[in-house]
Amino acid sequence: MTDGRIARVLVVNHVGEISGAENSLLTLARHLDRARIEPVAAVPAGPLARALEDLEVAVSLIPDLRLSRPANPWQLLVGGWRLRRWAGTIDVAARELGADVVAANSVTAALGAALAVGGRLPVVWHARDLRAPEGAVRKIVRRVRRIIAISRCVADNLIDNYAGARDRVIMVYNGVDMVQFRPTTPRAQVREELGIPADAVLIGSVGQLVPWKRQDLFIEAAARISAHLPGAWFVIVGADLFGEHPEYVRQLRDLAADLGLGERLLFTGYREDVASIMNAMDLLLHTAQEEPLGRVVMEAMSLGVPCIAADSCGPAEIIEDGVSGVLVPPGEADAFATRTLELLRRSGALERMGEAARRRIDGRFSAERMARMTEDAYEEAWTRGPR
Repeated sequence: MTDGRIARVLVVNHVGEISGAENSLLTLARHLDRARIEPVAAVPAGPLARALEDLEVAVSLIPDLRLSRPANPWQLLVGGWRLRRWAGTIDVAARELGADVVAANSVTAALGAALAVGGRLPVVWHARDLRAPEGAVRKIVRRVRRIIAISRCVADNLIDNYAGARDRVIMVYNGVDMVQFRPTTPRAQVREELGIPADAVLIGSVGQLVPWKRQDLFIEAAARISAHLPGAWFVIVGADLFGEHPEYVRQLRDLAADLGLGERLLFTGYREDVASIMNAMDLLLHTAQEEPLGRVVMEAMSLGVPCIAADSCGPAEIIEDGVSGVLVPPGEADAFATRTLELLRRSGALERMGEAARRRIDGRFSAERMARMTEDAYEEAWTRGPR
């Protein structure tokens, strides 16, 4: 605290839907010590705003803003104009809500916050990406007081590639609320709803249907597994949330049909009951190759569901190979299939690995640990002031 006051932190998000970054924000808001930090928010209307209000976080509604990489100078000019107009709404929200610190939950939010209040208030950027445009990141790094990287992989990427990042970056893993993230529907009921036999092996994938999540690898691995384990079932949970990759979604469905998986591979679309569906799985395959952290991996592990993931970036920091999960070479469907079959053939292996996975999340990736470290970063930024 400064002068006995509690720091009022304005969290800014550029979309109103709830995906991985937004779930992490909600977990943080739920666990912040309100005797140290008072969270307020500037977010678009939608599920995120409603969820924050349910947590008694004051919300100022701002427009949503999704920027695409410009293909020509005209698009660059229009994008810059839209960003500046949007930044103005952040400035208004910061003044109305009496913010002491602005916490940006995305690259777009960080650009807008730096433009809006960077010279007046300290800005903290929650860095959750490995694929952000280099020009945007350079601007952000120069203008923010502190960068909270969600994994060592993200932190190293910033430090290695952007001048000045080393002095600003700290690493705080996202946390899982193991009380809040629990199934609400029994395993047997979920399987009955999905039409999956109660005794079948169920292998799942969870995540947005976007190319870098590589659900195509999951489908290829499923076909190889099915050739040796004909009774196995598979489920892909997620959607193209922002409608940007309809062709990729069509390709996934065509690939599943071409490989003869038929009714044994289900596409559920977007689901709010992810914990219940994960709990109905025997195994989660996470095939993304450049995952900054892997929230769904942590969530599945918190439920005692073993995970097989690519041995790179975030999942390699979460999983202890062979103990709390399995790591395989990135991009190799055969490796995912082979290790899956090996695990399923070992008596009691899933149960032992699931218990180790749950302990791993509870010990190192708790929501409380994330909240305390983030509070320290907010207070330090408030004390030092804007750049």
